[in-house]
Amino acid sequence: MTQTSAATFELSLFTLNTWGFRWPLARHRKRRFARIASHLAETTYDVVALQELWDAAPPVLGPTGLVWARQATGTPLGRPHGFNHSGLGVKLHPTLAPGARLVTRLITAFREHRGWDRVKTKGAFAVDVPFGDDGRVTVLTTHLQAGRRHGRIRRGQVDQILEAAADIPGPMVLAGDFNFFDDSPEDRASHRVLAEAGFRDAGELLERPEPTYLVANPYAGKGDGDQRFDRIYLRDGAEHRLTARDLRVIVDHAEPMSDHQALAANLVISRI
Repeated sequence: MTQTSAATFELSLFTLNTWGFRWPLARHRKRRFARIASHLAETTYDVVALQELWDAAPPVLGPTGLVWARQATGTPLGRPHGFNHSGLGVKLHPTLAPGARLVTRLITAFREHRGWDRVKTKGAFAVDVPFGDDGRVTVLTTHLQAGRRHGRIRRGQVDQILEAAADIPGPMVLAGDFNFFDDSPEDRASHRVLAEAGFRDAGELLERPEPTYLVANPYAGKGDGDQRFDRIYLRDGAEHRLTARDLRVIVDHAEPMSDHQALAANLVISRI
């Protein structure tokens, strides 16, 4: 976290669906996770929001210079909210880790799911990150129901997140794999519901709504074309405004980190 003025702070954020399944559900996990760990060790981020961290994935991503939020807060792993079961995890810059705390009411498993998602424990995982003397920004990572046919399920999952987040007083970031299809009426409705609750799409704010699931990626499925599944939504707090200064999709088809592309952003927190 960088303080750029007396009342302004800048937060760097990275989010990625790591495709962390074992073979044959995913390919080259060890090689890809080495690339993710190398990127995180070489690039300075304040908060890293990750999805699909199944089974042995968290230890593989250990040596990055960052601290797991659960480790920082001394919270034991366990069902259904351990990142080895939900697939969700947050890593923090060491300077932020001592003051971080988990947001219990935002660590939840989704009530409804369909198809392959029934064998997973998808949901939300959130941590409060300190800034300034007494400010806190809440960062929530999530992974919504997959599949073009399941927009109604995603809508219910969005409602579940918004219900739990309604009384969070500070600024808030929602980051992760939303699995939204831009041509789906149900997903467009979910996007509108988020906007009505005060969550603005960082890609739209910067007029760069670029896709993050690309058919040119050798690991990606080809059937649905390029899609903007991975997103970052921002909501102001009672006393602080949250905006995006920069947003970029990290593309490397020669040595991809996942079947998804990573999304990185520089966010600005300022007093209203």
